[in-house]
Amino acid sequence: MTASDMSSHIAELARYGNALTGLAAGDAWGYQVEFRKYADLPAYPVPAPAGEWVISDDTQMTLALHDALVEITDFDDIAAVTDAIIRHFILWQVDPDNYRAPGRACMGSLSNLRAGARWHDADGAHESAGCGAVMRLVPAAFAPEPYWRGVTALQAVITHKHPRAIVPALLLADAIRHAPERHGRFLEHALAEADRIYDGASEWLTDPYLAAVLAPYRGDVSSVLVDGLNDDVVDILISAAETLDRLDQLDPTEFGDPCAGIGEGWESASAIALGLLAADLATSPDISDAPRLTGPEALGWAATSNGDSDSIACIAGAVIGAAHTVPDYWPLSGLTPRFEPRYTAELAAASTVLPGASPTD
Repeated sequence: MTASDMSSHIAELARYGNALTGLAAGDAWGYQVEFRKYADLPAYPVPAPAGEWVISDDTQMTLALHDALVEITDFDDIAAVTDAIIRHFILWQVDPDNYRAPGRACMGSLSNLRAGARWHDADGAHESAGCGAVMRLVPAAFAPEPYWRGVTALQAVITHKHPRAIVPALLLADAIRHAPERHGRFLEHALAEADRIYDGASEWLTDPYLAAVLAPYRGDVSSVLVDGLNDDVVDILISAAETLDRLDQLDPTEFGDPCAGIGEGWESASAIALGLLAADLATSPDISDAPRLTGPEALGWAATSNGDSDSIACIAGAVIGAAHTVPDYWPLSGLTPRFEPRYTAELAAASTVLPGASPTD
């Protein structure tokens, strides 16, 4: 490995560690108040957890996906990649620690796959657009070129076989993949990619690995992407972008419920829109400008919502973390979450190896 390659690898490992820590921190922050309405929250913003930070299924499934992808030695073998993801998701499903409000689509789909169905069978993965397809995808976004888009779609359809899950997953993975170059413009880039898809100019339309992954579901990638965008995804992203413009005129104490006018994050489209909104507020397109919120403040605001607080905040934390190539971004920002011992160890171990790379790389 050349010095330049080593420097790039170190920066990617730092981004990956920052993304995983941000995801878990946002998850634990929001999990405290998941299923509570905005009017009934204990404070505005909800404070960070006191004592041990307890994560939910969002972090558990992220770690399961990481464990699957680091096993892969040949991403061209889609059957092997599929088997590894399913196997590790099922290990999560039957883990005694899986009692933290797991999603119905995830649990139901995996039960079908355990019974012998394939994800693309009629009795396989659920036809769901739920946020389970997006809250766990960080490891897929860091998979090697040219596989990351296909792996992102694959981890989604294994449990959520719906264009409105596939497209938001790809948009979020794209944001995480290119986060250092997109500070403060995550929603803008997501909408620009949607325009390219509609115009037939997107690289996604001619990605052979993505096409191969989706072939058992639908042979035409274009129809999947356009159907997903047409299913309110673009409208939700536009609403989030309009909210970003409105909040730019307000003091953060006046921001209110992140979900207002966008959606509650229980499904993939509004979950990523809200996560990207918070990430835009916590990063700046110009290094000479201070962001509207610090990273920790963005997690607190994302968790203080009327909707799926843990998934919204974990997505925000993942994107914010991935935007920073300096190791230990979160401690440097003043956030030092103390997770449960099991997950402290698992997150630390995951942060040492990128999907598709050996631990010695």
